[in-house]
Amino acid sequence: MQVLWAAERFASVVDYDSWEHSLLEDEAIAQHVLAGMLVPVRLGDSAFQFVVRVGDSDEMAHLSVREQAHLVVVSDPYLIISAGALHLSGLEHVSATPDQRVLHVAAPAGRYAATVNLLDWESEPGSRTPSGDPSPHALPDFVLLLNPAAWPEPAYRQSLETLPPPPGSSA
Repeated sequence: MQVLWAAERFASVVDYDSWEHSLLEDEAIAQHVLAGMLVPVRLGDSAFQFVVRVGDSDEMAHLSVREQAHLVVVSDPYLIISAGALHLSGLEHVSATPDQRVLHVAAPAGRYAATVNLLDWESEPGSRTPSGDPSPHALPDFVLLLNPAAWPEPAYRQSLETLPPPPGSSA
């Protein structure tokens, strides 16, 4: 599971035992989601590419026209609370002191509505090189959009299952 998280909210996670106590079980992770400390991106084991955009009251974060053309599904908004920075990593890297394996995201202090947007990057012509690897200009798998929370705030998504099934699927 990949997660967007706020380090200051995990100040007590300083070693494996404290990580296990705070993040091993789904029930514990769900409590962090409910508190606005963590946004799950749970879609199984694989390597994914991410883009995170942070909006503000003057300019909201949004998908590009190109990304919109390849959008598969978007999550309902999750609450995430920032004290000035957020982090994106595998769940196993959540700690009081984020290291170099963690993507650092500048997000001014505040409450954000975070949506997870899944793109079908492979459907775009030229998305793969002749050897089958993603081309340098390929779209990411996910675009996370963070926008200031609206007032009154909506009922935020609390599920560890990040995305609803794609339209037309039998799931």
